[in-house]
Amino acid sequence: MPSSNRLLSTGLSMGSYRALLSFGVLFSCLLGLVYGSVVGARREIGPENRARQPATRASFQKQRNGRTKVAEGEYAIHEQANGGAVGPFGEEVYHFSESWTLWRVENGQYEAEGVRRFESPKDEVHANRFVVELSRDLTVIRMKEFAKLMWRPDSGPLSCEFLVSELHCSSGGSDPRRAIELRTPLDEPYGLLWPISPFSLSGITREVERDPTRATAVDLVTIEQPSVANPVEPTILGGSLRYLGKEDIEAAGQKWRAHKFSLKVALHPEFLIWTSSNGLLLALAVEHEHKNWPEEGMRLARFESFTEF
Repeated sequence: MPSSNRLLSTGLSMGSYRALLSFGVLFSCLLGLVYGSVVGARREIGPENRARQPATRASFQKQRNGRTKVAEGEYAIHEQANGGAVGPFGEEVYHFSESWTLWRVENGQYEAEGVRRFESPKDEVHANRFVVELSRDLTVIRMKEFAKLMWRPDSGPLSCEFLVSELHCSSGGSDPRRAIELRTPLDEPYGLLWPISPFSLSGITREVERDPTRATAVDLVTIEQPSVANPVEPTILGGSLRYLGKEDIEAAGQKWRAHKFSLKVALHPEFLIWTSSNGLLLALAVEHEHKNWPEEGMRLARFESFTEF
């Protein structure tokens, strides 16, 4: 098993920071969170169908296997630099998006399931199904990505459990003896930097005090796939997260009164994060020092709610 490298104030390469924008498979496959069954595109509810919604929402809200459908949406990454590529060298992805459905389960917690679509390499299309279990305040409990590791064909589904003081990930596979078990001790509130999930990013904002005068120490975990000899390598990077207050923004064609946060990681641009009042990620942007720098970030591109959420 590879060991974790803790970099508290040295930062990652510029290539690694772009991983933050590529939200997708657990283990680079797990964002391979970029992380392959291809599924058909989800048909959106257009204006011509909304008049019929009152008659159909009752069926949407019916419990299925003890679950109630709460909302559905889609995230998309916008990257105007680097030829549209995001992610570390050798793991770049293009045209990344994630469509999802959010369910409320019997214990009051949530479950998100959906598909991550991307090209890697360019023009090679992937679609990976995923499931995320969430607490009542939308903090990630565990994730599962139906994909394989780059250097381990006999792997998958990939899974990670977000424990109080440890991130425990497994490569899965038909032979348990060959599975990679990754246990990464963590002291601070933490989330995935690469591969990344918007649900993981928004989750760490639930663990900080909403006090603009104080920053909270956080850990950001990157999990890359360097080589056959070293198929999985985790790195922990210290950072600080600060609450900036409330701000009106537009996402998914709607106006939101959002909570705004600043995420700072050494040697990297500042990241700005906006969440809804209940913790749903609305947008993420990279704040470069140069005003003319091409736009980079992630945004909620589509959203439909079926209950009070």
